[in-house]
Amino acid sequence: MKYVVFIFVLFASCKGTGESQIVKEQTPLTTQDSLKIETYVAKANKSRLDPQNYQKYLDSVLLIKPDSAYFWQQKAMPLYKARKYSVGKPFLKKAADLYPEKYLSYSAFMKCLFSKEYEESIEEFMDMKERFGDSYVMDHTYNFYIALDYLQLNRFDEAKAFLLKSKEQQFADFPDDPPYEACHYMDWFYLGIAEMELKNYEEGIKMFDTSLQVYTNFADAIYYKAVCMKWLGKMDDAKILLEEAIKNKENTINEDQVFYEIYPYQTFHRLSSSSRQQPQNK
Repeated sequence: MKYVVFIFVLFASCKGTGESQIVKEQTPLTTQDSLKIETYVAKANKSRLDPQNYQKYLDSVLLIKPDSAYFWQQKAMPLYKARKYSVGKPFLKKAADLYPEKYLSYSAFMKCLFSKEYEESIEEFMDMKERFGDSYVMDHTYNFYIALDYLQLNRFDEAKAFLLKSKEQQFADFPDDPPYEACHYMDWFYLGIAEMELKNYEEGIKMFDTSLQVYTNFADAIYYKAVCMKWLGKMDDAKILLEEAIKNKENTINEDQVFYEIYPYQTFHRLSSSSRQQPQNK
């Protein structure tokens, strides 16, 4: 019996940018099965605006290749983007079970930012760290997302501790960059949030200023800097900063996921902008 290996160009990437993703399927398939999968993939690509047919064609692929973690992840991803977390969760779990080195951290990321299952997210990231070591997922360290989980659980000391771990990890990984660039500006922003929640307002301002060295008009950082100024009794400075933040409100968190979810502590978000318009007086 003859076997072939196909390279499939599939779907939009999980970052939501519309870019295609190339995946190599290494498990040998018969020529007939490979051609069937190729047909179903083409039909799925044409069904992006028809979620039920999209899922149906992926189900057809998985009947042939049930051990493909990638196709299970592809079933889950659009459901999470549609906020149908409970429906997508078993598919994402299947992907993580089949290929934990790749998809366990992705599952933990989705639970942090999408489904808001913070305790489960922490457990999965800690499992990932123990089994495979520290690394990155969706442009940030595991420690960064663990810190966001702890922020959302109001466990601010632990959030700060993991953000400091994330900072040191990036310093080690990018030793030739200046500190304010080696560590992502989002890490500096959330370090500012953690310090603010711990009532270390002057330290919080320093962290927000460092974030602003890279993202100079970052409205959310300016806003929380104003909050810190207010708590320090510097009301005039706080008022000026608040006006500046509102002026720059379009310069909010610019991660790819902001088109699907609001980030923790994100003041100026892009979701449902029409709902923020003031009604006209009649």
